[in-house]
Amino acid sequence: MNEDLTDGLSGGDHPGEALSALLDGELSPQQEADVQSHLVGCASCRHEMETVGLARLWIRALPPVEPPFGLYERMLVPYRPGRRRMAMAFAGAAAAVAAVVLSMAPARQAPVDPAVATLIEAHATSASVDGDPLTNLAPAGVPVSIDR
Repeated sequence: MNEDLTDGLSGGDHPGEALSALLDGELSPQQEADVQSHLVGCASCRHEMETVGLARLWIRALPPVEPPFGLYERMLVPYRPGRRRMAMAFAGAAAAVAAVVLSMAPARQAPVDPAVATLIEAHATSASVDGDPLTNLAPAGVPVSIDR
């Protein structure tokens, strides 16, 4: 049970999961007192508490369900490793085919952001020509593309 279900239960806070825990008897005495005091002043939480309690009563009143015929016998059938090996072989073959197909696919070139050629051109047109050693190198910058 989460110990902080009712921490800070004041003002507009609602107990939430603590309502279910209250019905199950899982709250500490202090937490239970906090939730009960909140229920006195909050009609919405009282309605939720009544609804959850009623749903629990309905579920608990349902008759037990008998398992389908032969369920226990099928559970006792010895384990057959042959099927599992075949499934593992199939999964391995599928993974190998996927790896081959993916390795043959052409590699996509990632776009460069920002475009280097545009930056070089902008620098070359806006750079000063007096005293800046990098300005003289700007026209030498050539966009390079390396194809794989």
